[in-house]
Formats: sequence, C-alpha cells, structure tokens
Amino acid sequence: MKPTIRKAFALSLTAILAVPATAFATHGYFLIGYGAKSRSMGGVGTAFPQDGLAAAANPASMSALDIDTMRIDAGGEIFRPKRGFVHDSATLESGFKGSDKGVEHESGSNMFLIPSMGGVYKFNRKMTMGMAVIGNGANTRYHQDVPGKPDCMDGQVDEDSGNSDGTGSTAFNFNCLGSANVGVQLLQMQMLPSVSYKVNKSHSVGASLAIGVQQFRAYGLQSFGLDGLGYTDGENLTNKGNDYAYGAGMRFGWLGQFFDKRLSLGANYASKVYMTRFKDYEDLFAEQGKFDIPAHWSVGLAFKATDKITIAADYQKIYYSDVASINNPGPDPKDPFNFFPDGCKTIEVEDGPPKNTCMLGRDDGMGFGWSDANVYKIGINYDHNDQWSFRVGYNYAEAPMDDDQVLFNFLAPAVVEHHATLGLSYRPNRNMEWSANYMHAFSNSIKGPTALGPKGGLPVDGENASIDMRINSFGISFAYMM
Repeated sequence: MKPTIRKAFALSLTAILAVPATAFATHGYFLIGYGAKSRSMGGVGTAFPQDGLAAAANPASMSALDIDTMRIDAGGEIFRPKRGFVHDSATLESGFKGSDKGVEHESGSNMFLIPSMGGVYKFNRKMTMGMAVIGNGANTRYHQDVPGKPDCMDGQVDEDSGNSDGTGSTAFNFNCLGSANVGVQLLQMQMLPSVSYKVNKSHSVGASLAIGVQQFRAYGLQSFGLDGLGYTDGENLTNKGNDYAYGAGMRFGWLGQFFDKRLSLGANYASKVYMTRFKDYEDLFAEQGKFDIPAHWSVGLAFKATDKITIAADYQKIYYSDVASINNPGPDPKDPFNFFPDGCKTIEVEDGPPKNTCMLGRDDGMGFGWSDANVYKIGINYDHNDQWSFRVGYNYAEAPMDDDQVLFNFLAPAVVEHHATLGLSYRPNRNMEWSANYMHAFSNSIKGPTALGPKGGLPVDGENASIDMRINSFGISFAYMM
C-alpha cells in the first residue's frame, strides 16, 4: 500500500469510529438500508454494492465494487419520524372510536441527524478490506398528565382535591408516581471491520466482525415499580440516566456474478450481536437487562437489464423471537386485574405479596411482543451518463407486533410498513461523487385493546388504543475515490 493511500485509509477509519450513531429505525431495530444509494433504492444491497458501506449489506459484495483502489463515503440524513398514540384509560367514559376519541399523545423530539460513513480498499486482485459503521435505535417522549388531575404526577398529590387515587392516566402514570414526561431512548452502533475474498472471476466470499455499542435510558415508568403497581421487584427500572452495553457478533456473505456480470446473486447472514446487560435497567428488560441485537439474513439479486438500467431486489428475515426482551409478550388486555400474559406463574413469597414469573426483568419478563419480520425490497438504478444516475425504490415489512400488544408499544411504535424512496448521484470528475436520497414511510396505525380499558377498567371488547407512525427523511453524501 502506498504511503499516501495508507494514510488516507487510516484517517478515514479514524473518522468512522469517531462518528456517533443516532439513527432511528423503521424496521424496529434496523433502517431500510445503509448509504444514500441503497436507501434511495428501497434498501437493496445484498447483490448490488454501490458505495463504501457495501459491507453493511453483504461483506462479500466489496469485491465487486467498481473502484480502482479505494472509496470513502461520508454523509448525513435529516430524519423526521412522527409518532404518537391515542389511549382511552380506565376512568374515561367516552369510549374509543378511533383517533378522534380518547387522549392523544404525540412524541416530542421529531428531528434527528443520522451520520453515515464507510470505506473500502482493494488490497490486491483477490482481497478487499473495508469498514462500515451503521446505527439504529428508537426514541419517544410523551407528556403524561392525568386528565382532570393536574397535580397527579411526581408523587405530588393534592389529597384535599381527591386526586390521590391515581387512576385515569392515558400514558404510564397509573398511580401518580410517574414523572411529568415518559419515554425511552435507545441508540445502537455497529462497527463492521470486513474482508472479502475473490475465489474466482464469478464468486466472492466475505466476513465481518460486528462490534456493538448501545446506549439506553428510560424515564417516567415509576408506576410499574415497587411503590406502584409492583410489576417488578427491583429498583433498577426507570430514571437511571444513560446506561451502556457492549457486544460482538459475526457476519458472513457470498456474491456470485453470472452472464458476463449481468446477473448477480448474493446472500448474507448476520449472527445475533451478544450484548452485555444494561445493569441500570435490569428490572425493566427481560433476562436482567439483556437487549441483544437480533440475528438476520438476506438474499438478493441484481439484473442489468440494459447498459443503463439495473433492477435489484432483496428479501430479509429478522429474528426478533431470539431476543426475549423484545419477543416476550406484554400485558394481557383480557384481564386487567391480573395484567400478566397467559402462561405466567405465581410465585408465593413467605414475607410479602406473591411474585410472578413474568415480572419485569425476569427471564420471562414482559416485553414488546414482537414477532419475526419479513422485509421485501426492490429498486431501479438508471445511469443516464457518466455524470448522472437516478434511482427509485420500494420497501415493505409488516409491523412486528399484534394488535393486543399496543400498550408497551406506546414507547416503541415501530408500525410503518410501506416505504417509497428515490435519489440521484452526480459525479463532477472520476474522483468525486455526490449522492442524495429521500424516503417517505407512509402513515400506519395499529389499534387494539390494552389492559387498562374504559368503563371502570373492565376487559375491553374491541379497541381502546391506537399507535401511529410516519416518516420523512432526506440525506446527502460525498464519496472520494482513488
């Protein structure tokens, strides 16, 4: 490696590691794709590498990236998720008829900057090395006044006004112990040092080490604690500030190119990223604070229909069922007097009230009730000339939760399903490229019952809550090639 190239590559990797990951996912844990080009084509990339973040979709695809020696991509995206919920709680008498009834809560913090960066270097004719940094996560923040009881928060209850019963919260302030605001923030970053090897002119294989870092905080959930509803028997539940977890996993990929490279087929497998526990929130998440990044795999194809037009498609499977804190069901809406899901067992305690095997923080502790996700992606790239390229795409994934899981998912309303994307690239010379992308995730709602229904807390026959999300995002990136 020449000294100037070695220095440039080292500086690029240093910059990658310095960028914090503050993305907010559309497919639960994951963005639809990584890099401006992939995101403008519905997130495809398993068989269609286009930039320095190619390893994020398939490490083997780096061998097929069209570069002489090295490519570095860096960019940012303005991400605007609008999310909220409507809830008719126990003491409201109006009933729930949809988004026009009940009390509506819209999350604050609706604009974020997502950084992206990656680099690829051709070590020799057979071996290519690279690094991609990808981020994802979730964030919500709601105000949780109790309707008609403005003093019912932060434990400051006006006894003379009759506001001490604490019922009627439409958020999570069920017993007047909650903070004025309730919410969560989860930030995840994966650093993917990667290598690909060209077995022959048609086949390449690759591997990545996935190094994970997570930051989490929760606030306003005091009502579930020891002094409230008692759905956990520990003190590390909420309002503990930022906590961090670290972990690692592996990724493996294959890419095959056929018919004079007009057809490409790819496959990628990403193991679970095994994270350390959030000790400060070990009484919130199942398995004493475990919050692993789930395993997933994808297959894809890319077909060069003409010299100017390429059509690409991916299928991805995400295994949320392997992460207890996400997959375990939340409260049972059919029985507000029990609250715990079906199959949970009571544990008798000699000196105190009974416990339950599904209390928050236990191995079977209540979670978000997410099931495995199937993701479908398709995109078209049109190379108009040596300077301009244009792209469109579509992405679909069914929301991972059922309608009887809406209560806990007030905090994580990952319900968008349909995404439309477009973008373009401009190359002023052979060494530089500018790319831009736009994504619109169409509004989607899930309506269902909660364990805290109207009409005096009786079991709900039908719906008394709705969660909704919609997203717009616009990104721009710059690439330098050598």
